[in-house]
Amino acid sequence: MFLESKASKVILALIAILLVVTTGKEWFDFYQCGAVNDCLADARTLQFFTKFAMSCLLTVLAFIVSRDSFSKLDAKTLRIAFIFSLLADFSFCMIKVIAPDQRALSDIIGIAFFIMFQVGLIHRHTRKSETDDKPGKVHKFLLIPVAGFAAALFGGNVIEPTLDNITLVIVVVYGIFVITSMVVGILAPRNSYFPAANAQFIRWGMVTFFFGDVLVGLALMTGEDHSAVQAVAEIANNFVWWVYVPAQVMLILGTKKGIRHGGTLETTISER
Repeated sequence: MFLESKASKVILALIAILLVVTTGKEWFDFYQCGAVNDCLADARTLQFFTKFAMSCLLTVLAFIVSRDSFSKLDAKTLRIAFIFSLLADFSFCMIKVIAPDQRALSDIIGIAFFIMFQVGLIHRHTRKSETDDKPGKVHKFLLIPVAGFAAALFGGNVIEPTLDNITLVIVVVYGIFVITSMVVGILAPRNSYFPAANAQFIRWGMVTFFFGDVLVGLALMTGEDHSAVQAVAEIANNFVWWVYVPAQVMLILGTKKGIRHGGTLETTISER
C-alpha cells in the first residue's frame, strides 16, 4: 500500500464519498436542466461545498504524507503548493457561494492562485539537490509572458482592461504555465534528486492534471441553451474532479519516502 496510515485511508475514503455525491448531483442537475448554463450554475451550491471539502482533505493529505517525505525540502515545497491549490479552490467554489454575482471575478482569482500552484510545482520538479532552493531558469522564462500580457493590459492601449479581457489573458498565461509544468514534471530526473518511483508519480500526476485542465477548458465554453457546444461544456465539467483528484493524489505520493519501484525499496536523500 502507498498510504499506510489510518488517517490517510480515512481521508481517501471521505474524498471518494464526496466525489460520488458530487458526481451524482452534477448528473442529476444535467438531467433536470439540460444544457442550460444559468440553470446548472444556480443548481451547483452543493457541489461548491463538496468540491471545496475535497480540496481541504487533499491539502490535509499532502501535509500528512509529506511528514514521511524522502526530502524535507520537497515536503515544504509541496505543502506551500497545496496551500495555493486550496486558495484556488476556495475562490472557484466558495466565492461563488458568498457572492454569486461575482462568478467571473472568482474565476480570475482562482486561476491566479493556480498559477502560483504551478509555480510551486515547477520549482519542486526542477530541483536537482537538497540545497537547490532558488528559482531556476524556467521561472525567469515564464516572467516574459507574464510581463508582456501585464504590459498589454495595463501599460497602454493594446488590450482594454475589461473583466472579460483580463479573464482571457489570465487563462492564456495559466495555459503557458501548466504546459511548462507538465513538461517539467515529465522530465523530472529519475535517478538524481527524485527516487524513481516518486518521479513516476510526478510524471503521471502532471499529465493527468493537464488533461483535467483540458476538461476545465471545455467546461468554460459557452453556447446557446441546449446546443451541442453547451452540452459538451457541461459534460466535461462533470468529469473534471474525476481527473483532478487522482492527479493531486499522485503529486502528493511523489514526496513519500520508501515507495517500492520494480521490486526495490527507494531510499531517502540522506541514505543515498
